[in-house]
Amino acid sequence: MNFSIFSNFWGCILIILLFGGSIFIHELGHFLMAKAFGLKILRFSIGFGPKLFQWQGKDGCKYMVSLLPLGGYVAIPQLVDLGKLEGEEDDDAEKTANLPKATCLAKVCVSLAGALFNVILAFILAIVVWYVGVPEQEVLRETRVGGMENIVDAHGIEYESPAKLAGIKEGDKILSIDNHKVNSFEDIIEQIAMGSGRNAKDEPLAKIEILRNNNKLTFDVHPKLIKTNISTGDEIRMIGVQPARRMIVDTIMENSPAQKAGFKVGDEVVGINSQKIYAPSHLSKVLSQYKNDESVNVNILRDKKSLILKTTPKRIYLTKQLLSLKFDNKEIRLLEIDSPNKCIKVFSKTPNQNVDIADVLYQINGKKVKTFADIKSALAENKNDTLNFVGTNFELKDIHTTNMSIKEIPQKSRIMLGYQLKDITVVRHPSVAKQFITSIEKVVNALTSLINPKSDIGISSLAGPVDIGRVIYKLSDTAIMLVISFTVLLNINLAVLNLLPLPVLDGGHIALAIIEKIRGKALPSSVFAIIQTIFALMFMALMAYVVYIGFARWNGDNILEKHSEIYNHYNIKTKF
Repeated sequence: MNFSIFSNFWGCILIILLFGGSIFIHELGHFLMAKAFGLKILRFSIGFGPKLFQWQGKDGCKYMVSLLPLGGYVAIPQLVDLGKLEGEEDDDAEKTANLPKATCLAKVCVSLAGALFNVILAFILAIVVWYVGVPEQEVLRETRVGGMENIVDAHGIEYESPAKLAGIKEGDKILSIDNHKVNSFEDIIEQIAMGSGRNAKDEPLAKIEILRNNNKLTFDVHPKLIKTNISTGDEIRMIGVQPARRMIVDTIMENSPAQKAGFKVGDEVVGINSQKIYAPSHLSKVLSQYKNDESVNVNILRDKKSLILKTTPKRIYLTKQLLSLKFDNKEIRLLEIDSPNKCIKVFSKTPNQNVDIADVLYQINGKKVKTFADIKSALAENKNDTLNFVGTNFELKDIHTTNMSIKEIPQKSRIMLGYQLKDITVVRHPSVAKQFITSIEKVVNALTSLINPKSDIGISSLAGPVDIGRVIYKLSDTAIMLVISFTVLLNINLAVLNLLPLPVLDGGHIALAIIEKIRGKALPSSVFAIIQTIFALMFMALMAYVVYIGFARWNGDNILEKHSEIYNHYNIKTKF
C-alpha cells in the first residue's frame, strides 16, 4: 500500500491543525463549560485508547494525547461516567466519591458546548472563505447538459449513459432531481448519488426535470450503480452526463485543421454550421454526422465579435485495438503492449475472475503468446482452453474454459479540429449563511440516504478519519482556501452528528438529562450504565470499522492508480 500522503509535510500539518484542531475545539467547549459550572474534570484527552503522553494541571485534571485519533473526550463524572471506557484509573473512585450531582442545566449546557464551539469555529472560517473567496472550476456551476459520457467502473467495464438512454439531450437544463432543486453540477452528482428512487423491478430510478426550448419535461432515468473501488466494493449511482462549458481555445496543435483555418488563442467555439455546441463531446458528436473530408463552418466569438471559420475536421484515432475473450458469461479484454517488451495484458474484466487488470497473458494451451495473432492461432483449434497469466506480483494464475469466443474491439476515434481548451477558474465569495445552509443540507441528505433502505448508501460509504485526512491532503495540494472551506463543512458535520439523540453522543446526554428532569429523579444507575456501555462499545466498533474501510478505500484507489500505466499504453498521443 502506497502511503505517499505522508511525504507532503504541508498536507500533514493541515491535517493536524484542521482535523485535529476541530476535534480539540469540540472537546475544549465541553471543558470550558464544565469549568464554568464548577464540575470536576478528571481527564482531557485528544484521541481514544492508550495514552501517548500526559501531564497533570494544577486543577487536578490530566491532559493527554491518546493513540487512536478517532475523536476525543473530556472525563466529567458528574455529567456521565463511562468508567473504564475512558481509561478509568485507580484513584478515580476516590476523587468522585462525594461530588455533588450536576443540575439538568449544567448537563445540557456542557453537552451543547462542544457543538457550539464547532459552530463558532465554522463561523470564523466561513467569514475567511467569504472574504478571501474560494476557487472553483466554472464548469461545476453549470446545470445545463453539455454532453453524454459512457461510464467506466473500477474493473474497466464500460456502460452506456443512462441519461442518453432516457432521452435527455445536450443543451437540456436540469432543474430538479426527485423534486430537489439543483443549482450546480455538484448538486446533480450529489442528488443522483444520494437518491432512493426505485422502479417496480427494484432498480434505481431518478425523476429528472429539465428545461428544453422553454418547455419543462420530466424523464425517468435509471442510474447505473457503478463500482468505484475494488477493495471496498464502494458503489455509487451515476447517469453519465457532462456539464456544458465555455470552449475557449488555450493552445492550437501543429498542422491541425484549427491552425489551418486561422484559429487564435482566446477564440470561443460556439457552434458548427450555426448549430449551438455545448461541450467538447457534443462537438465531436456533431462533427461525426458529416462525411470525411467535408468542410464545416465553425462559429466562434473573438473579442466579443461573431466570426465564421471554414475548416475540414480530421478523424484521429485515440486508442489502440482491444481483443475480447468471452466465456462462461464472463469477459476479459486484452491489450497488446509494444514497449518496453512486447506482451499481452488484461485491460478490463467482468468481476469475480481469477485475473486482475494489468496481469500478463503469457501462454494459451501451452503456446507462448505475445500478439493478438498468437492468441487467435492458439485458440483456433481448441474447444477446451487453458489460459496462463502472471500477476503484477509475479503470481501465476490459470483459467480453464470451454467454447471461448473471440472478438476484436475497434479503436476509438474522434473527429477533431485540433485545439485544447482553457480551464476556467472563478473565485466564489459565498455568504456565511449560504455556507452554513449548504453544509447542513449535505449532512442531512447523507443521513437521510444512510437510513433509507431504498438508497444505495450504506455504512460502508461512511467516511472516517482516514478519508477526511486524505481529502484535506488532496485539497492542500490545490488551494488552501479549499481546505478551509472543507473544514467549515467538517465542523458543521461534527456539530450536527454529535447532537443526534443517541447515548454516548452529546445529544444523548442532553436527552437523558431532560428525561431525568421530567421524571424528577435520576435513572437507575444500573440501567444507565448498561445503556452507556452498550452504545459506547457500538460507537467504538463503528469507528474502528470506518477506519478499516478508510484504509481499504485508500488501497483500492492505489490499485486504480497502478492501472493508469496500462491506460497510458491504450491511449495514443494525438497528432495531426
